[in-house]
Amino acid sequence: MPTSLYLDTARLGRMCPEAQAADYDFARLAGEVGCSLYFEHFLRWGYGSLPPSLARQYPGLSFWAGVASFKNDLRTVLALPRNRQVFVANRSAQLVRLAARLLCLRCENILVTDMEWPAYLSILTAECRRMGRIVTTVPVRHAIFREGISQQELVDRLAACYRRQNCDGLLLSAVTFEGVRLPIKELVESLGEADRPRFVVVDGAQAVNHIPLRLAAEYCDLLLTGCHKWLRAYHPLGLAVCCRAATEGLAMAVCREMFSCGDLDDPLWSFATQLETERLESFSETVNVVPLLTAAAAVRAMIRSGRAKQAEFADQIDNADRIADRSSESRWRSLRQSKPLRSGILLLEAAHAETRSAPPDRVRQRFLSSGIALTVYPGGILRASLPSRSMSGEDCGVLHSALNRWA
Repeated sequence: MPTSLYLDTARLGRMCPEAQAADYDFARLAGEVGCSLYFEHFLRWGYGSLPPSLARQYPGLSFWAGVASFKNDLRTVLALPRNRQVFVANRSAQLVRLAARLLCLRCENILVTDMEWPAYLSILTAECRRMGRIVTTVPVRHAIFREGISQQELVDRLAACYRRQNCDGLLLSAVTFEGVRLPIKELVESLGEADRPRFVVVDGAQAVNHIPLRLAAEYCDLLLTGCHKWLRAYHPLGLAVCCRAATEGLAMAVCREMFSCGDLDDPLWSFATQLETERLESFSETVNVVPLLTAAAAVRAMIRSGRAKQAEFADQIDNADRIADRSSESRWRSLRQSKPLRSGILLLEAAHAETRSAPPDRVRQRFLSSGIALTVYPGGILRASLPSRSMSGEDCGVLHSALNRWA
């Protein structure tokens, strides 16, 4: 059955039209023009470098003006100065390694929560073990989902643990993979100048094009994010953005050092740097540049959008509230956090023991048979990432019908 309701954007967003057009026309350019001088000029300097007669054949590439322009667009949507450094990579794990190294160089004890992405925590833990640093984990998941603590209570709990354990660094998710907005800015501000973390890394994988990040407040040193979820560029592309001038020089120096000793190895990162500096190496590794192009198209679509991001986010919250309010009519219970901690991601927990013990893939297949794509975790937990426009009564009806059928 075809998917009629796509609620899996928190895992892989449906490719936006602009990214689709870029993907399609670049495939045609590669097939019809090939690795010619025109092709090289396009990658370096963008669509404007093509002869007009050739450019008209590939309108889906009109957004591309080179790597530097793409990075400027990113800074625009993140409300950062034009001189902030941006790193791009095929593999997000490479950027997490950079973040872990920076944290361990600046900090002795790094605070995380029990809601961070496990793969990122594994990289951080391994680096801390290698460099003799400490990771302090604060358990907050139960308090958020089962006790309903407020944002201020969460800030107080994190700040108290930070001070009690003598922490001096943070790695926290702007939005966790389970949909909780962690109050990182409020936490850093509550710590004050005396206890300010020496380095703060924000995992923004679930944040870009989803929630406002308020990076201009300079509470964050390094933002890690990607392009295949809420940005809807489809092709994975990792991004690391330096957010504070005070620590940017360190990030760039450590990046160069890790590349020189082989601790970082990402062909797209190297090739994008060559394109940006116009210093292409004659014997560089062949690289798939499509993720750069689809990400640039999706970011440009954000900039050109006629709707305010705050309005889109309000619709996501409203959609989540409507589904949560009606879930009690079925045998599913919404796991809702206090309002300031909410995002456009909603968790629903099965009441029926058989559903809770069923393999996640089997439960997911049941909803797919009803035309609904979403994520299922062990224990009968559904994760639905709600659309940024108000859901129709028909869509809500389809979802509630499936919740009743597959209780």
